[in-house]
Amino acid sequence: MLPGYRKWSIIFLLPSGLFLIFAYVYPMVYSFIMSFFSYSMLIPGAKPVFTGINNYLSIFNNLAFLNSLRITFIFSIVAIFFQFIIGLFLALVMSANLRITGVFRVFMFIPLMIAPVVVGILWRNLYHASYGVINFFISFLGIPPQIWLGSAKQALPAVIVVEIWQQLPVFAFILAAGIASIPTELNKAALVDGCGRMRIFWHITLPLLKPAIIVAFLLRIIDTLRMFDIVYTMTQGGPGTATKFLSLQIYEKGLRFFDIGNAAAQSWFFLIIVLLIEIYFIRLILRRGTAR
Repeated sequence: MLPGYRKWSIIFLLPSGLFLIFAYVYPMVYSFIMSFFSYSMLIPGAKPVFTGINNYLSIFNNLAFLNSLRITFIFSIVAIFFQFIIGLFLALVMSANLRITGVFRVFMFIPLMIAPVVVGILWRNLYHASYGVINFFISFLGIPPQIWLGSAKQALPAVIVVEIWQQLPVFAFILAAGIASIPTELNKAALVDGCGRMRIFWHITLPLLKPAIIVAFLLRIIDTLRMFDIVYTMTQGGPGTATKFLSLQIYEKGLRFFDIGNAAAQSWFFLIIVLLIEIYFIRLILRRGTAR
C-alpha cells in the first residue's frame, strides 16, 4: 500500500497526466502510424491504405518539399547569423554598466512580449506597398516604393528582418548572462599584463562564452526551423513559393489538401532532422561540461 500523501499526489497529478497523453502523446503516435498509410480525406468514404515506407521515400522526389526545406534552412542560417552578431554587440553594451542599461533592457523585452501573429500583422502593414511606413521613409532617399511582400526576391529577406527584430533579445540576454558569469579577475589580470580590449575579447571573453553561445544557437535553431505564425500572417508562403517554409508546406499538405499520410511522413522526417541538430548541440554542451 502506498502512503497517504503519495496516493493524493497521484490523484492530483492524474488529470494533468491524462491531458498530456491525449493532447501530445496520442496525436504523435497516431501521426506516426498514419505516416505509413495513404489516406486522403477529400475522397468520401476513403479508408487508410497501408503503403509501408512509400510516403517517406516519396519525400526525396517531392520538389515542393525539397524547395521548402531549402528555404527553411536559408531563413534559419541567415537569421541566426545576424542575431548572433548583433546580439553579441548588444550583450557587450548591456554588460558595460552604463546608466541607461536598465532602460535599454526594458526596451529590449518589448519585441518578445508581442504575440507572433500580432508581429506578422504589424510588419505586413509596415511593408505595405501603398501606405506602409517603410516606403514612406525610403521615399525621402529617392527610392521608389517597393512591393516588399509581393516580390519573390524581397519577401524572404523581409521575413528574415522581422524574425531578427523579434527574437534578437533572446541572443542578447543569453550572451549577456554568459558575460556576467565570467570572472572579472581574468580581465583585470589581462589588463595588467598589457593586453588590449580586443585581445581580451578574442582570447578570454569569447572562449569562455562558448557554452552560452551553444545554448543560444540551440534554442534559436529550433524556433527558426518551426517558424509558422509570422510568415503565415505576412505572406502565407508567397509570392509563389518564395517564403513557403517547411511548416507551411506540411500544413498545406495536411490541412488544405487533406493528404494525411504524406503530411504525417513529412512532419516526422522534419522532426528527425530537428532531433539530429538538437543531439549535435547537446553533445557539444556535454562535451564542454566534461572537459572542465
